Amino acid sequence: MTVKETIRPSQIIYQSGPGAIVDLLDKSVMVKSADQWNTWNAPKENDVRITSILGVDHVRVLNENPDRQKIKAVEFPKWKICPSCHRMTTYDNQQCYFCKKKDEDRELYSSRFVLICENGHISDFPYYEWVHRNHQCTEPSKESKLKLVTRGNSGSLSDLHVICLHCQHSESLGTIMKPDEQKHSLFTCRGERPWIGTNANEKCGCKMKTTLRGASNVYAPAVTSFLQVPLTSSSSDQDILYIVQKEEEQFRKLYTALGDEGLQTACELKSISQTFLPIIKRYLDGEVTVEETTTFESIRKQEWNTLIQNHVDEQNFTSFKVEMHPDLNPYFDAIYRVDSVPEVQVLQGFTRLDYIDRLSDDHKELQPVVKKEEKWLPAVRNYGEGIFIKFNLAKLKEWEEKEQITKEVFPAYNHYREEFNNSLIHFERRHILIHTFSHALLRELAAYCGYTTTSLKERIYTMDGMHGVFIYTASGDSEGSLGGLTRLAHRDKLYPIILRALENMSYCSSDPICSDGDFEYHTTANGAACHACTFVAETSCEWGNMLLDRRTLININPNEKDGYFDELLNI
Repeated sequence: MTVKETIRPSQIIYQSGPGAIVDLLDKSVMVKSADQWNTWNAPKENDVRITSILGVDHVRVLNENPDRQKIKAVEFPKWKICPSCHRMTTYDNQQCYFCKKKDEDRELYSSRFVLICENGHISDFPYYEWVHRNHQCTEPSKESKLKLVTRGNSGSLSDLHVICLHCQHSESLGTIMKPDEQKHSLFTCRGERPWIGTNANEKCGCKMKTTLRGASNVYAPAVTSFLQVPLTSSSSDQDILYIVQKEEEQFRKLYTALGDEGLQTACELKSISQTFLPIIKRYLDGEVTVEETTTFESIRKQEWNTLIQNHVDEQNFTSFKVEMHPDLNPYFDAIYRVDSVPEVQVLQGFTRLDYIDRLSDDHKELQPVVKKEEKWLPAVRNYGEGIFIKFNLAKLKEWEEKEQITKEVFPAYNHYREEFNNSLIHFERRHILIHTFSHALLRELAAYCGYTTTSLKERIYTMDGMHGVFIYTASGDSEGSLGGLTRLAHRDKLYPIILRALENMSYCSSDPICSDGDFEYHTTANGAACHACTFVAETSCEWGNMLLDRRTLININPNEKDGYFDELLNI
């Protein structure tokens, strides 16, 4: 039986992507791999900045022309239970067969429990094997007949009992989540991947864990975000090669006809500095490709080079430098209003049981959202708005050399990573400061811009000489956003918002526990930061609410003097 439901494109990229369990009105299903959907009419985006990083030919933008696209799913878990007679079945029917014979219509409900493993596989809970793990069924050749009944009123798992109707043996579910029980062979993973197909099993063999089908550790999507900003000629080699690639026919014609002189002419026409002639020549001679020079760092640098321009007005991207309140001059070099910015979010894959360590260089293998032979990934594109803030580089460098910053925070953090056998992380000292400021400002902007904190996102620029933060909307659509955020970039509006954001960082309902926090790894990857004062939604933060410390912004405790903005609050 075919059941039709509506789902938003953004849900497909996050909580309801391929391999995720989705609860419908009357059943539970698992979304199939994207290659099994009807997405032939979805626009294809082949921006080389995206495709070269992800190793695909293109991404399909699901929220453009969405009405003619169909997302397919398969029923999962297979086990269903009747709320009246408590019989269990794996048949593809929605009403209880036994109750129907008595002229009673009873809708079946899906099993609450599934098995997942650290490699991303998922299986139905083995009810039949659980009942008979220590007791052989007297009629093993017959089709399994089970009941799930409740004995007791404590509300715990121990009240639930599975009964075999052949041998009348019953077993409680009270220990199904205990590690000792999960060492049993029936919890050995068979590598099942029902979102890809019934014959898509992989070799695995690790021990699976019992969990609720709606638990947060059942599905953790890996989403990569790209800002499609225009390229500038005052950029890196990678930026220049993207410009050349877009106008490759013209460059090749002039290069073929006139040699180096033709290449110089082409660069002059595109306002490209002559210093880039060697890399352009190597590209046209086939010695280097755009893909070879593309990294996440190079893409982030391209975004930075565009965002710091005084004025950019392209088809889908508009930004300009705004006047800044004079009291902010010692702390920021410039503030920019970005009225329109396209963001492409691509679903690369997902994990189960374990989340991706955003601070580790060891990349966890993802389960695929398309079959291996496919060379595309699902994506959505939204047009948002934002405010970009460029920090004062001279003051930032002065702050980075302060004794507390160099001798306490960073050595302590990597000491704990080393203690727990995690790779050391190398980041600029300014990262914690700019990241914490981003959270403080994001929380305050949400009170005035008309967007919730979950609708705002951050983009931190601290590596390779960069020193800024971009806060933008993530809830726009293909038509754009409403301007509620960018209007706050005006000097007389943004200045008091920044002051209030910093003042809010001076106290926390969890102080003094929060304000005295140690920058440790086994309990938290933060210093003075917690849910009550600094954290934002997981979808809003690039770093999973890690690497935060209010003490880098202002002096909270006695004898502290390293707060970057402390003098601003005393004006």
